[in-house]
Amino acid sequence: MKYNNETRANKSNENKRRIIECALRLINEKGFENVSVNEITETAGVSKGAFYIHFKTKEDLIEQGINLFYNEMKTGEDKDKASRLEYFLLFSVKHIKKCGMKMAQEWFSQSVKGSFYGKSKLAYDRKSIEEIVNDKYLSDEIVSVYYGALNLWCFTDGEIDPENIISEYLNVIKEKLK
Repeated sequence: MKYNNETRANKSNENKRRIIECALRLINEKGFENVSVNEITETAGVSKGAFYIHFKTKEDLIEQGINLFYNEMKTGEDKDKASRLEYFLLFSVKHIKKCGMKMAQEWFSQSVKGSFYGKSKLAYDRKSIEEIVNDKYLSDEIVSVYYGALNLWCFTDGEIDPENIISEYLNVIKEKLK
């Protein structure tokens, strides 16, 4: 197979995505603190050098993984405010549920501890929602409901579905978004 710059770039992007996916799976199974870079690279089938080409630290991997996910999520930007907000909130909740309860609990734990991993997600969510609704007070209210719904899901070990809470809330605030 002949390699060119495009082939190398595709291989590099494939490795990066595989590293992120393996890391998220391992963190979901064991918790953030219990997963090493060595374990991530072994599971992903890449060298430590490949890891450090893409990420400075394990925390950097999490931040880039969050950014990658949210960049994929921004496809609804041509819609009205209510549709964009619904897409943002429900798409992210579905993704969080897909990643699993343990990952969500880890994320909240890191947020409480004030670690970079937790703060970056909250900061990103607040900024993104404020950009959609153009109202700081309303965006803080929405973030509170969103995080509250996800916390309830975690605290009740899945008995309460955050998608239902957020869907009902979106029905209530649609008038505010016009």
